[in-house]
Amino acid sequence: MKAGPRYVLTTPRLGTLARRSVYVACLLLLLTGIAWLVLHTWVRVEGAFGPQHHPAEIWLMRLHGLLAVPTLTGLGALLARHVWPAWRPRQRRTSGLLVLIACALLALGGWGLYYAADETLRQWLSVSHWLMGLALPALLLGHVAGARRERRADERAARRQAGV
Repeated sequence: MKAGPRYVLTTPRLGTLARRSVYVACLLLLLTGIAWLVLHTWVRVEGAFGPQHHPAEIWLMRLHGLLAVPTLTGLGALLARHVWPAWRPRQRRTSGLLVLIACALLALGGWGLYYAADETLRQWLSVSHWLMGLALPALLLGHVAGARRERRADERAARRQAGV
């Protein structure tokens, strides 16, 4: 007799707390990133030697980096709890893979921005990082909306089959 796993996940759907934690973490990263982008691109303050970047930029960047740490930890937990159980039955694989690739590119881009010394590379990484950061919510919403649509269709089919 073949031994089975110690536990079996019946659904790759996240629990309420885990789902809300992912949404809050992504929202906070998005908001700090957008706030930094707005200040960096369009806001200047008058300094002792003329116009300069807003002093809140550095604090937003630090907060953004700080928020990335628990978000990446949560992403690791998400792999075990959500991604792997849904991978074999091919549930929302394409949209989920796009979200994962975007997250990986954002993490690598953030790491590169922190450590890269070459200014040309930093500029390229910066633009690609904020473009991917602005695209991620649409990818995540598409993934969630598709899953909800499929779940509702399955529930309707089950009710029809049961004769309700």
